[in-house]
Amino acid sequence: MVLQNIRLLNQELQMTDNSIPGPMSMVKVDGAKIKHLREIQGLTQLYLATAVHVTTDTISRWENKRYPSIKKENGIKLAEALNVRLEDLLENEETTEHTPLVPEHPPTTERKKISVRKIWHLLISLTLLGTVIAFVGYHYLYSSPELTITAERSAPEHCIAGQPFPILIKISGAPEDKSTAIIIRENLPANATLAKISPEVATGGVKKDTIKWLKKINGTATFAYIIRVTGEEDEQVGFYGTAAVSNEPGSPPPISGSSTTSIGYYHWADTDKDNTISDSEILAVYDRYSQVEGIDVGIDTIEKIWLGSGYKWNPDKHAIEILK
Repeated sequence: MVLQNIRLLNQELQMTDNSIPGPMSMVKVDGAKIKHLREIQGLTQLYLATAVHVTTDTISRWENKRYPSIKKENGIKLAEALNVRLEDLLENEETTEHTPLVPEHPPTTERKKISVRKIWHLLISLTLLGTVIAFVGYHYLYSSPELTITAERSAPEHCIAGQPFPILIKISGAPEDKSTAIIIRENLPANATLAKISPEVATGGVKKDTIKWLKKINGTATFAYIIRVTGEEDEQVGFYGTAAVSNEPGSPPPISGSSTTSIGYYHWADTDKDNTISDSEILAVYDRYSQVEGIDVGIDTIEKIWLGSGYKWNPDKHAIEILK
């Protein structure tokens, strides 16, 4: 009985194939996977280092396979920061072929009869299912209502004059299974300077006060741009635009959502204007902007403010000073 309990305990404590036995539990991670997952989510090495409680140099060494084996507890924290399982970060083991199972006894005549009945039942069920699918498909093609595509703008409530800030336009309602042509026309404020745009537009798509996108989309899509504005404190910057698709008659509807931004002395990511970037504020930035390609929202500056004691605007230098 004692020997049996010891064997069961050994089975419970057995490590995975990617674990390294020893006084400290270690795992073999794949640096290429870590780097790929970080980059597609728009995360920085500083973000991962803060989440795992290591240095950015350590993250770099993991990604470049200079440390192929790491502490298992660090691997778990790393997987949580990358929104995956620990197993997804481990090196792939070579797969082995297994001999297919062979039934011990050949099927009897009675079993063959049962199998034939099951086949007939399956064929009848498939026929009925095909009829239902054909009916639903016909009904969808010839009697489905027109799709309603919506466009919503997201702009910060405030900004600092001369400092860049992002504007997002999210399109929803387009079908996933086929492309939909859409024209987005966004009028820039008179006191604005365009710094970056995504996705890129054709030649002539950007003028002094207007951005015009002509794109085909599938499902949800996001258009974005970075601007700087001039003005005095408490001055309001206004936005207006339209989104048009081919199946909508009449004039294109206006883009809904945010339509103004106030000029002040607070960073646009500091939503409560307390001269700090809180956990919830930096998470909101990551959630909203990390999936937008080709747009630099100044995440490095935001992370430094978050890690520090806050910031203040220096009007003489026209720059944000980060407090240590």
